[in-house]
Amino acid sequence: MAPRSAASSEVRGMPFAPDFVGPRHRLREGLLLQLLLAAEPEKRVLNAGAGQGTLSAELERRNFTVTSLDNNAEVIAYLRGRVRGEVVQADVRALPFDDCHFDAVVLGEVLEHVSEDAEALREVTRVVRPGGVVAISVPANPPYFGPCDEWAGHVRRYTRSGLLGVVESTQLEVERCVAWGFPLSTLYHRYLYESRLKRVGARQLGALQRLMLTTLGMALNADRLFVGVERGALGYLLIARRRGMGRFRRFPG
Repeated sequence: MAPRSAASSEVRGMPFAPDFVGPRHRLREGLLLQLLLAAEPEKRVLNAGAGQGTLSAELERRNFTVTSLDNNAEVIAYLRGRVRGEVVQADVRALPFDDCHFDAVVLGEVLEHVSEDAEALREVTRVVRPGGVVAISVPANPPYFGPCDEWAGHVRRYTRSGLLGVVESTQLEVERCVAWGFPLSTLYHRYLYESRLKRVGARQLGALQRLMLTTLGMALNADRLFVGVERGALGYLLIARRRGMGRFRRFPG
């Protein structure tokens, strides 16, 4: 990954990310998991940029065999105490696995940290078997690029055409690409999250603020009704499959 990966950029105060980002993270991860499961992958999964390991743990709960990968030593130490499966420290552009080793790879909020995103995707494609699945989430709307992105170590936000272009430059064929985060997650991100980040940074939250975020998290679930709405979206969720086996099903969106 880039020197500051999705996981390594979050090493601040709290184990890896302040509670303040929790509601969006849980919503995005749940939506990405839903799309991944709908693609019916086999059981051997690489979670690249595993961060706090929440997705790895959820996949393990569903009886997947998960390898969790990150390039940050502190994140790796945390993951080894949280997940059952193999934990590997490595760069996503130089994966220490044989060709066609995995049935699926998850890149949740990783590509926006990597200057050479096409290079990273080619390496990911190499380790996925033909017919295997790649699940991706990235931030959308380049005009939204701001203090949050700079703090997190992002090098870009994606347009739909930009994301599809970089994915389809590899041996991956896109099955579905949908926008998410409209309207409440975008409002939260732009007018609450970024405002607080500018004022106080990634400081640990108090009990009252955590309670407020729990309530907010329930409200953000309303965005599930608007998945696919492009205008004002906060991010994209994408499912692709490596060419070479079986039929490719294209979905709207």
